[in-house]
Amino acid sequence: MSEGVASTFSLGDLVLETADGDHGVSGFHHAHTAEAARLPEIARAFTEAGYFLEMLTCQDRREDLQKMRLVYTFNRFDAPDRHLLHADLDPDQSGASIRESCPGADWNEREVYDMYGVTFDGHGDLRRILLPDDVEFHALLKDFGRIDDVGDDAASAEDEGGEG
Repeated sequence: MSEGVASTFSLGDLVLETADGDHGVSGFHHAHTAEAARLPEIARAFTEAGYFLEMLTCQDRREDLQKMRLVYTFNRFDAPDRHLLHADLDPDQSGASIRESCPGADWNEREVYDMYGVTFDGHGDLRRILLPDDVEFHALLKDFGRIDDVGDDAASAEDEGGEG
């Protein structure tokens, strides 16, 4: 994202650090980074100001940042003003649910839990939404399905006359 100079963005009593984005390049007017604990407060401020939750997802950033990253976008219908919001979590840390002020986040938070294993404090009904309830994996984690050293084991078995 082509970002401008860091500044602050005010929405009622809410003040966020922001970088002005180049909407023509990135699709966003503003980019924010926030602490996960502030997410309900931030979502409430956006909702009260006429914004809606456009999207909520997650990124597995454990390889480069040792974090899981929650990604939110808020926008308006009357005059588009897209806001990208990131909140980084330690891999064992929970996010804070925003479904109280953004009811549509219920499904998004369940999907993030299902696919990435990130839980949301205050959600109340966090259960799988896409995968069966009894699976013990999270399919969008970067290390899901990764088989390390399989080539070495297969080569050794073939050298010994066994099947690989």
